[in-house]
Amino acid sequence: MKQNSIFSRLSRLSRLSWAALLLLVGFSSCEEVIDLDLDKQASTALVVDAEVLDTEGRSYVRLSRTLDYFDASGEHRVSGAEVKVSDTEGNVEIFVEDPQNKGLYIPQNPNFKGQVGNTYSLAIQWQDYEAQATSTLLPVTDIDSVVVRYDEDEPFKEDGYYLYFYAKEPQQTQDWYRWRVFVNDTLLYENAGDIIVASDEGIQEEINGIDLGYKFEPADTVRLEQYSISEEVYNYYNDLITLAFSDGGLFSPPPVNPRSNVKGKNVIGVFSASQMKSLTVIVPEEEE
Repeated sequence: MKQNSIFSRLSRLSRLSWAALLLLVGFSSCEEVIDLDLDKQASTALVVDAEVLDTEGRSYVRLSRTLDYFDASGEHRVSGAEVKVSDTEGNVEIFVEDPQNKGLYIPQNPNFKGQVGNTYSLAIQWQDYEAQATSTLLPVTDIDSVVVRYDEDEPFKEDGYYLYFYAKEPQQTQDWYRWRVFVNDTLLYENAGDIIVASDEGIQEEINGIDLGYKFEPADTVRLEQYSISEEVYNYYNDLITLAFSDGGLFSPPPVNPRSNVKGKNVIGVFSASQMKSLTVIVPEEEE
């Protein structure tokens, strides 16, 4: 998988020394699993993964508990929590647990969606845990176009179809981005290395044919989604990168928890309000 230099991508995480934290990031049938490092005293932390989008049916809150490293019972999803999201206009939305997905909380109003410019506050109550977070829904630039091209005879790259996308990066504002790629309505996700974020510090005014590194098959339907994220959310993922590349060697920095924007005693995680833009393209079928 090719990596472009402007992007931060999370690699497979190293073995954790104290405890393993399973953070689920995603929606519908797709779950992205991220391993985090916690200190020994916080091995029963509440894990929050929450997202408010400006698209109906795509906002969610996912809750779980941390596991001891040697606990083989699987991820501990959290049921029975009280979850609500409010905004700067005084609106309050209750998130209720999906009866088909333990630990997944979705808006009670199916038409709920975020509005660009609003700041959203998340409040969670579960047993003795209380969690709070805020995030402002920032605008994101349009994707001008996506192109599928057949690449061959390139170093470190398999021959095949790859997606390139084009956009204009607003120079008058400071921006942070996240991308997700879907093929045939399935999120492309093998491990934490498939999370893609960037700061505009490394992006010129023109995003001119960036390859996100995925190879596609003929007749695949490919959808690229581009999200605005805040600096706090960007920093959270960058901290995960530091953890991912810390192999415990002599010259590696000591592992630290990511800078969570979710506050509370023994609480960790991320809450992001985002605008999303997307484009879809169909990979051409091979000629017989």
